[in-house]
Amino acid sequence: MSAVVVVGIGNPWRRDDGVGPAVVRAAAPRLPAGARVVELDGEPARVVEAWDGADLAVVVDGVRTGAPAGTVHRIDPARDPVRAPAAPGSSHALGAGEAYLLGRALGRLPGRVVLVGVEVAEVGEGPGLGPAVAAAVPAAADAVVAEATGRGA
Repeated sequence: MSAVVVVGIGNPWRRDDGVGPAVVRAAAPRLPAGARVVELDGEPARVVEAWDGADLAVVVDGVRTGAPAGTVHRIDPARDPVRAPAAPGSSHALGAGEAYLLGRALGRLPGRVVLVGVEVAEVGEGPGLGPAVAAAVPAAADAVVAEATGRGA
């Protein structure tokens, strides 16, 4: 299994909810050799399966915390509280927070997990990120690359 796995959670057909896959696609060319990139819908068991055996999992998801759309959050669930329905609030019913909690309960966490959340605004039907979220993709991709290459916070 890969030492580093990068998981983009979201649905590109639900506007800003597609930010997770958009970020991991932007980050992919700059990730370390051998890093694995996975795009998922957020179902926690699939996320736990995707990171199984990894030393590091960087999980990207759209979040809602009340911050301005496009704000990039870094969450270290080993230090920062993680609770359902997500950490700190997924843009869909299930996501990164639930996956972390499930992995912890099952004893199936990777060596380290970092959650990169991008504040979303519009998650209604239709393709395409809103302007603020689209503008945040490069910064979020930079954060993913920093984590995957050991330069993260």
